[in-house]
Amino acid sequence: MPDTREPARQPAQEPAGAASRVLRAPQALLRHPPYRRATTIVCVALAMAALFVTSYVDALGRPAARAVDVAVVTGSGADAAGGPVDQLQAALRHGLVVHPAADAAAAREAVAEQRAYAVVDLDDGTPRLQLSSASGSSVARVLTTAALGVSDSTGQRWAVSDLHPLPSSDPSGLAVFYLVLGSTILGFVTTFQLRANAKPLPLRDWLAFTGGLSVLGGLVLAATAQGLGVPVVLWEAWGLLTLQMATASAFAGTAALVVGRWAVLPTWLLFVVLGNTSSGGAVAPGLLPEPFSTLSRVLPTGSTVSALRSAAYFPDTQHLEPVLVLLAWAVGTSAVLVAVSRLRGRSPGEE
Repeated sequence: MPDTREPARQPAQEPAGAASRVLRAPQALLRHPPYRRATTIVCVALAMAALFVTSYVDALGRPAARAVDVAVVTGSGADAAGGPVDQLQAALRHGLVVHPAADAAAAREAVAEQRAYAVVDLDDGTPRLQLSSASGSSVARVLTTAALGVSDSTGQRWAVSDLHPLPSSDPSGLAVFYLVLGSTILGFVTTFQLRANAKPLPLRDWLAFTGGLSVLGGLVLAATAQGLGVPVVLWEAWGLLTLQMATASAFAGTAALVVGRWAVLPTWLLFVVLGNTSSGGAVAPGLLPEPFSTLSRVLPTGSTVSALRSAAYFPDTQHLEPVLVLLAWAVGTSAVLVAVSRLRGRSPGEE
């Protein structure tokens, strides 16, 4: 008799080509140059993003008094003054750096000269905290919170006032920071765009275009800030922003000559991860952990923020140090750019 049973069904099988593609995928990522480069770029981007978030959250997300200079007026009763000062120190986890002042006028002068963030006046027995929001709104908030906390815990009220309040056009004290941030981004992003889309540019032409970018960009941003009510003198802000932009542009151009397509990494690290975090624009240096507190004085972004804030809010007591640091960066990076271009025999716009 003929066999009428149905033949057993065989399990469906993937086409051989699809299976081999799945098996070959990891190897292709390792062997195929575009895939390998794309994988490297993604991994580096993730690492830089994690570093960016870590630095901002660690330094800016949890501001705490670490080295906040205050001028203390004790009058005739040094022992009596120790109580309120010690209580404020305890509330701030001993983050105050106390500078004794002979009288209230000397203490206020220290604030006006940017040698102290605030005055603690205990001369008449009533603790008085005189802030300076223009010196650093973040410090003013931290000190106010601590003084109110001491008042609630001890029952002795602290009188809080502001010696240098911020204007209504800049109530948070962030205008200078945003201004410097804009000049930095304009400087290095435009440099990379010139390198990618305006080839070839010999060294002389490259310097002419990037120099013109710095001068015109500084003028546009300074005029824009002044138009928005930021109390800056046009020519002073113009000069400082021009130096910041020239530094960012020259550094990016030099990095392009030295490390080629990876030039964005050292530029991002210096100006965004380290520079913006340590600038003192969003959180004052007295609230920053190390090494950011020290970097605020030696990196170009922090120097520009400090110089612009002094120009805007303390025009009569401006410090020369941040201007000299910024000038040294602008001249130094430009000189290195020219030297490396001549050694390599090409400009950043000729690669």
